[in-house]
Formats: sequence, structure tokens, C-alpha cells
Amino acid sequence: MSEPIYARYRSAFAQALAKALNSPVEEVEPQVKPAEAAHGDLTFATFHLAKAQRKAPPAIASALASSVSVPGLEIVPAGPYVNARFALTPFTAEVIDAARAEGRSYGSAESGRGKTVVIDYSSPNIAKPIAYHHIRSTVIGHSLANLYRSQGYRVEGINYLGDWGKQFGLVAAGFEEYGDPSRKGDLAHLVEVYIKANDRAEREPAFDDRARDFFRRMEAGEAVALSFWREVRESSVRELEKIYARLGVRFEHYQGESLYQGKTEAVIEEIARTVGVKQSQGALIVDMPYAEGEPPVLLKKADGSTLYATRDLAAAIDRHQRFGFDRSLYVISTDQSLHCRQFFGVLERMGKEWADRLVHVNFGRVHGMSTRKGKIELLNDVLDEARNRALEKVKENILAGRIHTADPEGLAEQIGVGAIVFGDLKNRRITDYTFDWEDVLSMEGHSGPYLQYAHARACSILEKGRPPAGYEAGRLTLPEEQALVRTVARFPIAVREAVEQDEPSVVARHLLDVAAAFSRWYTLGNQDRSKRVLVEEDDSLRGARLALTDAVRATLASGLSLLGVATPEEM
Repeated sequence: MSEPIYARYRSAFAQALAKALNSPVEEVEPQVKPAEAAHGDLTFATFHLAKAQRKAPPAIASALASSVSVPGLEIVPAGPYVNARFALTPFTAEVIDAARAEGRSYGSAESGRGKTVVIDYSSPNIAKPIAYHHIRSTVIGHSLANLYRSQGYRVEGINYLGDWGKQFGLVAAGFEEYGDPSRKGDLAHLVEVYIKANDRAEREPAFDDRARDFFRRMEAGEAVALSFWREVRESSVRELEKIYARLGVRFEHYQGESLYQGKTEAVIEEIARTVGVKQSQGALIVDMPYAEGEPPVLLKKADGSTLYATRDLAAAIDRHQRFGFDRSLYVISTDQSLHCRQFFGVLERMGKEWADRLVHVNFGRVHGMSTRKGKIELLNDVLDEARNRALEKVKENILAGRIHTADPEGLAEQIGVGAIVFGDLKNRRITDYTFDWEDVLSMEGHSGPYLQYAHARACSILEKGRPPAGYEAGRLTLPEEQALVRTVARFPIAVREAVEQDEPSVVARHLLDVAAAFSRWYTLGNQDRSKRVLVEEDDSLRGARLALTDAVRATLASGLSLLGVATPEEM
């Protein structure tokens, strides 16, 4: 996997400018920016040089352009700017060849080789079906895992289950009252039991005490309590794995808060030695400065039971000991910003030199989710609804002759699930967004199905005409062809930026640019036969256009795979 072609030319331009200016390339390279399409591909402004050189910026740009030469770049002055445009060749062939050769690995790099990233994502509670609100943590975390792997990182993805605490005590106490012993592994039944138990606990303090007592029995290691907990946990994981399989999500580790039962005392003792602890209304808290009105970090409740903050501290220490991570990501909603800031801060005050490697990858909320049956909470129901709506559209298009497939149900599953995943990832993760069924399932808008259709269209074209072993890249002279080549060339840059920013939407939005540029290009042939991809009169031109189509297919396949979206070849 070579350096991205776009970045290589940019670096060469910066080095030539630095040499001409007798300046360090580290100072010049940040000044090289993407140019407006009408003026070139790269640009360097000279305003900041005017004072030192005692010349007008246009004069500086003119002199600089005449003294700089880079193979493959056409360099010209434009007022106060030095602009560079990629020459038709060899740039076009380099981009197409790289995308075709690397295929679904296009955009991969080695920058993370030898480094480890831990990613904590999804993390639902046991004894409950996975709710729709877990979609953001799940798909953002999964795409980040794919993106980091693509850059050579060792990824340790952890599904940190909520499998400990008083909430499980409520399940157990409720099951004793309302449960059917033959349905202990039925999550729907356990939810019914939990709802009844939670409602009763709010009305009856004595019942709430029963739930707390069950959790105390768990923490004390009582065999009966742990046996019930273990059975429910195992059945919960089995059900969760079915949902993750639909999403194409996998984890290196299924771990939960329970892993740190028995390990929190040592952490509390270390906090007491390094930061300090104190009693507050019977509870044990970390003794450190807090902002006015800010709740303290609780380590133990008045009854002696631990809290999730205590277990998160133990988990962070354990993960560093096990993995020696370079980065540790917590894909958790913005609502948990205070919690993350506080427990990161405790670790820093404990003297953990790696505390600054912990990153809260926060995300906003989804509004407006509902199905035809009304408001909805369960992720599986949302995926079913998406598949069913997609199946209606698939059948309509089959009847109209626009879609050809032997497996409409399988295609509908790919489209429906892909629509939900991409519908989330196209949004910047820190923002809230409003869910709209027509938007996420649109075949023409900024959607997953639109990208899947673009990929399938490329595959269909390639079925009709295979690219030759050799082709003449210099024949691709149409402005739309060169715009498409440049969009394909920038894809590896988008992948790198997505990793640097922990922001999958960078890749999602770039794929929309690729698909739009592809559409503008191949629809030219609707009005002008000479501009068709499968132009009949010119074998050399057809071969070059098929090679470009193949590069687009590879780019879309790579990007959609990184995001966790299926790539159907027929639509």
C-alpha cells in the first residue's frame, strides 16, 4: 500500500516550494491547500511572504511559479497564488491503477502499524433486548474499528456489557414475583418482569430493598444469585449476537462490569493513596476539587456496593495492563461527557501517564424514530421495518424492470440494514439528527441505497464490458472524467482524516461525492452517444472508461465496507 497519490503530489509540491523559498518543508506544507476546481488542484498563497521579501504577493507568486518544477504538475501563477494542476498523465493512470489493484483495501495504509487501539462500543445492558438508541454507539464504534484496522492498527473492540448493578437486582427480584421459570432465557419475558419490578420498586421501598439485597448477594458471591445471573447473561449474549450478525458487527471481546467484581477494592485503595477519598452522606467519594454544582465521583454507596464509575476505573487500568494501548476510545453519548471527564481526571490524578490516551468519542441523539406501528424502542424491530419497506421498493422496481435479482428478500435486507447504518453515519457524530424513513431509504438522495445503487450500476456496466488489460488513461479528457478521477484520488485522504478525527462521516460524505461525480459522468451518454461509457465506435476510449468505472466500483466497495454497509452487485 503506497502513499496516497493525492498526498504524494501535494508533498512534492510543498517540497519544491520549500526548496525555492529556502524554508523548512514543515512550515510550507501546511500552507499548501486544495484549490478551487477552476484554478487547479493545489494552491499556495504568498501574502505572508510580502513583508519579508518586500514585494507584492503577485510578483512573489510569479517568480516562485517560474522557479518551481514538479513532474506531473502544471504550475502557474494566479495573482497572489501559485497554483498546481495534476497533469492528465501520469496522474489519471496512477489513480485508476491504485484503486483497481487495491480493490476493497483501497485507502488502506500502514500509519498505525505496531500501534494498538481499544474501542469500547455498543455496550447494552443484559436481560433486555438491544434498544434502538444503541444504534449510534454500535455503528460508529464498528466503523471506527474498521477504519483503524485499515490504517494498520491492532484493534481490540470491546462490547462492555451492563451486566452488574442494582438494575440486575430488579430483574431478579421481579422474576421471583412475576417470572415463569421456563422462560428464564426469554428476553421479552425478562423485560416484562423488569418493567413490573421497576414500577413496584418506585411505589414500595421494601421491594426496592429486595433488589438492592439481591445485588449485595451477587457482590458477596452467593452461588444461587450468581447462577441466576450467569444464566440470564448467557442467554442475553446469544440474543445480542443475532442482532450484531444482521449488522455485520463483531467484537474481539464480550466483557462486562462483572469482570471487575472483586478488583475494585484495590483500585479504591490506590485512589486513597494517590488522590484521596472521603465520606459524604455515608457514601465514599474521590476527594478532589469539583466545580460548583458538580456531583462528586462516587466509589461506594452507603450500603457498601460499588458503582459503575468504580468499575470503569478498574476497567481502564486493566485494559492498559492487558493491551498497552496507544489510544482507548469510549464511544459513548454526549450525555456521559461529565462521567468521562471525571473518571479520566481521576486516572490522571492517580499518576497514570497514559490517561491522556483515553478519548471520549461522543455522539448526539436521534429524534423522530417511529414505525408504522407507532413509537419504537427495539433495534431489531427497526431493522425489520427497514427490510420490509425496502422489500416493497425492490418488488416495485422488479415489476418495472429496473431491478433484476433472484433473491429480492436478501437484497431488501442488504438495502434496509444498509440504509439504517448509513443514515446514521452520514451525520457528524456530535450532532443530533432527526430520523426520516423516506430520507434513509431514498434511492436518489444522500442515502445508503443511493450509494449501493451506484456500486451496483458500476458492476452492471462492468458485466457488459470488461476492462482490457491495458488502457490509455490519456483518453479520459472530459471535465467530468477528470473530476471523477480526482474524487477517487482523494478517497484515501478521507479515510485518513476519518481516523484522525474519529469521524466516520468524513468517509460517508466523500462516498456521496464519488457517487455524484460518477452519476454526472455516466449520464452524459444519455444525450451524447460518444460520451457513453460503453462507447461503440472507439475501443481505446471504451477501455479507458471501463477502467475508470472499475476504479469507482473499488472505491465505493472499500468505503461502504469500512462503514459496515453491504455492497450488492445487482439493484
